[in-house]
Amino acid sequence: MPKFSGASFTLLLVSGYNLAASITDSVSMGWENITEQTNPFGVASEAHSPVGIQKGILVAGGGIFDEVTDVLHRSIATVVGISRVVCAGIIGNIPGATFLGFEGAFSLEYSVQTEKDALTKADVTYLVSGAVDNGQIVQDQTAFVATWSTQTGGAVAVDAPVDFSVYEANRPIPITSNSIANPSVVTCPAPHGLVTGQIVIIAGVATSSPTINGSRAVTVISATTFSVPVNVALAGTGGTVTEASTVAGGAGYLQVAAYSGFTNVVVRIRHSPDDITYADLITFTTVTGITSQRVVVAGTVDRYLCSTGTITGSGSITPFSGFSRY
Repeated sequence: MPKFSGASFTLLLVSGYNLAASITDSVSMGWENITEQTNPFGVASEAHSPVGIQKGILVAGGGIFDEVTDVLHRSIATVVGISRVVCAGIIGNIPGATFLGFEGAFSLEYSVQTEKDALTKADVTYLVSGAVDNGQIVQDQTAFVATWSTQTGGAVAVDAPVDFSVYEANRPIPITSNSIANPSVVTCPAPHGLVTGQIVIIAGVATSSPTINGSRAVTVISATTFSVPVNVALAGTGGTVTEASTVAGGAGYLQVAAYSGFTNVVVRIRHSPDDITYADLITFTTVTGITSQRVVVAGTVDRYLCSTGTITGSGSITPFSGFSRY
């Protein structure tokens, strides 16, 4: 497991404002599923049940205070009654890395601290309810002056697509064995959590002939078994299975921290099962200035994700996008 320091926290976007450069002391964040006490009167043991609400807390501490030019101050100046979209790149501004996404800030605490012979600083606390997501950065925050695409082979590709199968939060599941059969039945020592129709990556299986290693579509048989469409004559043992696609949709995030000159920009997140054929997954609302958006989609999300931006006019834009799979 790689280790990260505070220097890795380089991205803190609140409604299009990047606050990371304003923070000098600390940032903390977390979330919880709200529960309510539900044990009957007179029962000795306390019981709680979830009420279907998530709460996120984001605290930015020790930001340099400048009410004229500082984005920390400007980002909260009109907070009353406004829903906020927040994205935090906790391990760097890197495609494929984990980010945290929040939407729906409903309250805020803002305080200014003054010390003798020291800079004046400000703390801000956002309380968010309704949406808390953990996902992958698809497009790192980068400035563009022309149409872009991170799809492999794109005319102005600047980054590679994001591969879900190697995402650090996508843990490989151990395999015990696979059977002599057509299709071959794969047995895991613990529940695999897969869904029929998912594409998975199987690796490290020994002795199976022909091999079941590679990209496979699964048919779920039970909590610990599934089949793959391979006619196996010699059983195999060991190996792992890793999800490559997911089937429950997800949420896409877009933040635009700088925008000038263009008539408009259309930003999309696209997906592909093979890094060859791509289709639109999310088309964000057309961008005409600094903005933030969160869009929820249903259905299958393929293995690879990329970002594209189609620009009208001339100018500059600094976007960020990410996606959280459900």
